[in-house]
Amino acid sequence: YEAIDFGKGIVFLEQELHKVIIKHKKGKKIADKIVKVSLKNGEEKYVFIHIEIQGKKDPDFSRRMFTYFYRLFDRFQENIYSIAILTDLSKSNNPQPFQYSFYGTELTYRFNTYKFNEEDIPSLKKSTNPFAIAVLAGIYLHQTEKNYHKRYEVKKKLLKDFILTNPNLKPDYAEALFYFIDYLLYLPHELTKQLTKDLSINIEKEAKHMLYSEKIKEAPTLAEYFKTVREEGFEKGIEK
Repeated sequence: YEAIDFGKGIVFLEQELHKVIIKHKKGKKIADKIVKVSLKNGEEKYVFIHIEIQGKKDPDFSRRMFTYFYRLFDRFQENIYSIAILTDLSKSNNPQPFQYSFYGTELTYRFNTYKFNEEDIPSLKKSTNPFAIAVLAGIYLHQTEKNYHKRYEVKKKLLKDFILTNPNLKPDYAEALFYFIDYLLYLPHELTKQLTKDLSINIEKEAKHMLYSEKIKEAPTLAEYFKTVREEGFEKGIEK
């Protein structure tokens, strides 16, 4: 982060990555990112971020990371920073370097990892980095897998305390995080209705800007909010 010159902007190249470098399996969802950035020393670098969204250990993961690396390197002929973001909470999911050895031909490929199960929840809550909120949501997703009422409580706290009433969070970050968390932490319809009711005051007072975003209106909680507003308006019209 300290080495990147964000003033020169960034360029996302994952469309080229998907079309040229990675051969998709039918039905496979790709969440990889490749970003071209400029460094403060004037150099340009390619940053390849591999987001691992599987909830279990994958014995072929390191091989896949290496495959993506050599295809990227062959395509761009630039230095590449690779990092895998491991979202599951399993202590056993600890990818090892990819190693190859065949009659004197050898190589070892190591890559960076960011693991949710190594993060400290209190520290994430204190962080001013918007990504910390997304990580919290990912951790809570696993912790509340079989308990929707517990998920309801943590989701309400995330949306209320860290997004809707956070004066330090830029509006575009707030919208993106709200949309992400609202879909990630799925709740049954009745609990979504209750969440909408609990957050309606905060939405109207602290987050009015979200009400004008066409995309975020599709998020479950806000969709329920607009449905309620329409129904109440219709009822008031009948009463008049």
